[in-house]
Amino acid sequence: MKNKNLWLSLLIFIGVMFLLTWVIPSTSYNDSGALVLGNIKPTGIWDVFYYLSMLPAWFGQNFIFVLIVGVFYGVINKTGALRSLVERVSAYFKKREKLFLLISSSSFILIAGLTGIDFPLLVFVPLFMAIILKMGYSKITALVATIGSILVGIMGSLYSVTLFSAIASYVDAGITYGWYKFGLIVVGLLITELYLYFKADILKGKNKVELNEEMLFIEKEEGSKTQKIWPLVTTFILILVFYILGLTPWSNMYSFAGFENFHNSLMEVHIGNFAVFKSFLGNSLASLGTWTIADACSLILIFAAVLVLAYKVKWEEAYKGIISGLTKMLPTAMLVLVASLAFVIVSQSGALNTVIKVLAEITEGINVFTYSLASFIGAALVNDVYITSYITGILSTVLGESANMPLLILIQQVMYGLAMLTVPTSVILLAGLSYLEVGYTEWLKNIWKFLLILAAASILILVLAVVL
Repeated sequence: MKNKNLWLSLLIFIGVMFLLTWVIPSTSYNDSGALVLGNIKPTGIWDVFYYLSMLPAWFGQNFIFVLIVGVFYGVINKTGALRSLVERVSAYFKKREKLFLLISSSSFILIAGLTGIDFPLLVFVPLFMAIILKMGYSKITALVATIGSILVGIMGSLYSVTLFSAIASYVDAGITYGWYKFGLIVVGLLITELYLYFKADILKGKNKVELNEEMLFIEKEEGSKTQKIWPLVTTFILILVFYILGLTPWSNMYSFAGFENFHNSLMEVHIGNFAVFKSFLGNSLASLGTWTIADACSLILIFAAVLVLAYKVKWEEAYKGIISGLTKMLPTAMLVLVASLAFVIVSQSGALNTVIKVLAEITEGINVFTYSLASFIGAALVNDVYITSYITGILSTVLGESANMPLLILIQQVMYGLAMLTVPTSVILLAGLSYLEVGYTEWLKNIWKFLLILAAASILILVLAVVL
């Protein structure tokens, strides 16, 4: 088993959650909608294996996305263009390597912060990691400049798509607490950039680690030639453009319905009784601004096929690339899937409800520290899609009519990003650690000071948002 430390850290965390269901009583809603403390509902051995068998049905999209990213890189590896691109970029930034680190980090932070896109950005991570490692930096540096930066951006996201979509019917469309979120983006950007500037150094001598080109999808194929890189560069640019157009919630974020209106008009184009675009493009094509991770998967597969044709890759070689990509990314996909088991265990037992309720009732009204702690614990355990159902709902019930939903969401998105940088159930962090074969304890050992500074700055901004 590759990366035993990472698997062990995750399984220990899940085991602790399993044991807690044997000592923490359940809390549930009664018929009147009030939270009521009940009996202990321990999770049994059969339950664990039943939940495991259901994980692909409940949380399969992230699992599939990771595998499709593997397919994409496996295919473009066979073109030889990815290796050429990595070599060209690393050569261009020779003696200016830190500039590339800062560009990488700031790009991921700003895109995630301004659009709310998080997990789909993983499609760009292997490329940037390969360049950073080719330059001679450590794996931890590569993780901070990519995975870590995405999560820092999510902490200050102007519109957290996952969180706000679940309560869209209860709040007005638009950006709330915008200046505070922008402040979080700027502060997070500065902290991350300063960390990379002063802490990241090119490894030399005995500290230098041999580059694993096979792991990074840039191994040199036998008989391969240096390839033109413009089709691949164009592909990455187009993927990013379509991501921003498709995954940014334009209607809810900016009250802009132009893309949805255009999509509806396009689908209504008929020649006689024949729906032209609806028939050729399909009923499943969503309007820009309403895309999901499934649409991101489709886009990546389309571009993978286009690159096979553009580089005239033989189908036999393309098939080998697909198998290679799936094989390399399967352990990562499995970790991402199994991480959701902790949430299933604590949510089905009702123990999580009890913990969140107890923390929320320590003080009257919204207290930054207790609600941040509750939100951090919730984010560490709850799949992001269900945070509003299991965390926001409980906090809102405790607050009653005084609940400020946008403020609750602000606290939760900040703590979500911080938790995803910290806990072994973070699917984005797990994906990065698994891909580079970095242990969870090694990550914490190198990053804890950065996390403390980021947490302190975030809490300060949240205090301002509550009191002003």
